[in-house]
Amino acid sequence: KTVTFCEILKNHKGRAIVIAHRHQLVAQTSLCLAKNGVYHDIIASKSAIRVIAALHRFHLGKSFYRPQRHIIAAGVDTLITHKNPTFKDVSLAIVDEGHHVLRKNKWGKALEMFPNARVLLPTATPLRADGYGLGRNADGVADVLIEGVGMRELIKRGCLSDYQIAMPPSDLKLDSVKISAGGDYSPVGLKAAARQSHIIGDIVQHYLRFASGKLGLTFVTDLETAADVAQSYRDAGVPAEVISGKTDELTRARLMRKFENREILQLISVDLLGEGVDVPAIEVVSFARPTKSYSLYAQQFGRALRPFPGKTHAIIIDHVGNVLQHGLPDDTRRAWSLSGRGKRTASESTVYIRACANCFLVYEKHLTACPFCGHKDAPIVRSTPEMVEGDLTLLDAAAI
Repeated sequence: KTVTFCEILKNHKGRAIVIAHRHQLVAQTSLCLAKNGVYHDIIASKSAIRVIAALHRFHLGKSFYRPQRHIIAAGVDTLITHKNPTFKDVSLAIVDEGHHVLRKNKWGKALEMFPNARVLLPTATPLRADGYGLGRNADGVADVLIEGVGMRELIKRGCLSDYQIAMPPSDLKLDSVKISAGGDYSPVGLKAAARQSHIIGDIVQHYLRFASGKLGLTFVTDLETAADVAQSYRDAGVPAEVISGKTDELTRARLMRKFENREILQLISVDLLGEGVDVPAIEVVSFARPTKSYSLYAQQFGRALRPFPGKTHAIIIDHVGNVLQHGLPDDTRRAWSLSGRGKRTASESTVYIRACANCFLVYEKHLTACPFCGHKDAPIVRSTPEMVEGDLTLLDAAAI
């Protein structure tokens, strides 16, 4: 998406702005523009602008930041406090990760500053965990939903990598974790559940089993757990570092460069690298952070799907049941809509797959028995999970 809208901005004849919600994404957009030779203005804090200019020099040898240029990269929080309340001469406004935009939130407030602009809201996941609709007839601002080529088709074309999934059993208990106003699990509850489980050891054990030596991202619940997971990786001989929203941009750039050079094999992320990170060499994603948000799940899943020379497939290791909760991100039966749907309740499910309790393979949910081993699952009850002996197997596209 970033490459596409940077090309649109490069060819736009009038004044244009692209807006992002984190300084990391503002920096990514700015760097993309710089790589295309586009000098541009930046609306962000003075410290963020200094860091972004330094990133230009770090990667390209010079800065492409020029105040008052007709192309602007902006952080939404700085933009809505900008001394110029309107930008009537802006004819194109792009909001990166457009599923954030609602009329009554800060994104809607920001877009009111561009009364004469056409608006583009690129996103891989046009829906929200809180159930609000992105259309003008619901809670958002969008008039038209234009669906691009689907993930499975992009995999067939070689534009994305195929994947295999491992779903080891876990003792992580989420029954008592509250749902926040945003529609996802409460961070405090997630941390407590993670600390009470054996998930830290499970993460490293199954990485070594399924993806040893491969470049990976591990998504966890909180900073304390991230530090413990990183240390567990290092104790097992796997170079690992933590990266989070508290990691400053230059440190992050240095860590990412070490990661791309395979000096670091694992980056442990706390809700940072789901959106925006573009490292095609990533081969494995480990889910240790459960989420009720399909958008977050799909964004994190997708970090491993960039094609790369020598990569035959990505490996997804799901320790927390995200795949079973949300289904496969390339499921062609998923229907997108600009209308709201209300908050999803715990009992709702649109997932067409289940994992066999005996062999751990995935099969279509409508079947009464596992087609691989013949096992019939007992009715699901809210009790302590029963650990069943069996061999874990990576699933290819045909098996899924």
